[in-house]
Amino acid sequence: MSFRSLFATVLPRTSTFVSRSYVTKMQTKVMDTILTTSPMEVNPLSGLPSPLISASDRQRLRNDPLLSQLVNMIMRDGKKMRAERFVQTALLDIREHTNSDPYRLLSDAVDLVTPIMDTRSARQGSKVIQVPRALNLRQRRRRAIVWILETAARRNERQVHLRLSGELQAIVNGTSTILEKKLQLHKSVLANRSNIRTTKRF
Repeated sequence: MSFRSLFATVLPRTSTFVSRSYVTKMQTKVMDTILTTSPMEVNPLSGLPSPLISASDRQRLRNDPLLSQLVNMIMRDGKKMRAERFVQTALLDIREHTNSDPYRLLSDAVDLVTPIMDTRSARQGSKVIQVPRALNLRQRRRRAIVWILETAARRNERQVHLRLSGELQAIVNGTSTILEKKLQLHKSVLANRSNIRTTKRF
């Protein structure tokens, strides 16, 4: 039984989501093939369907920068397979509730809460000031994922994958508190923009 046959009644896809540049064509092709043709089995503990992913496909998906970074930040005590299962079941839950591409929703949710800059402390004479600094792509994604995981941990759902999928959907729907946190950070950057030239380069 394939992934698509589980959700036979699929709403027409909207053009709201756009693909991101950090997803390679090879990785997109692998994911589409898995979602279309991969056989499914039901986990007896959770009762959720999970696709049977071959070792070669799993390795290629691990090379995806966004999924790999998300899995590594969820992982505890070196249990990477467990973290991958959390992400996998969260994406399946998103697919079930939204009838849309879960990976595109994930990438759009991360993009919506990704800050461009942040501030760091620096000394100017006898006082400490906040100096804005630009973040590279991996740093921006890490800050966004940290916010998502911290906010998801405070949700009421009992299972980890349900909290993660619920928070991602809340971000896309514009109801997550992370959006306000990002706005406050950008306001702080703008308020301290005059400090950029008052300190040495770091």
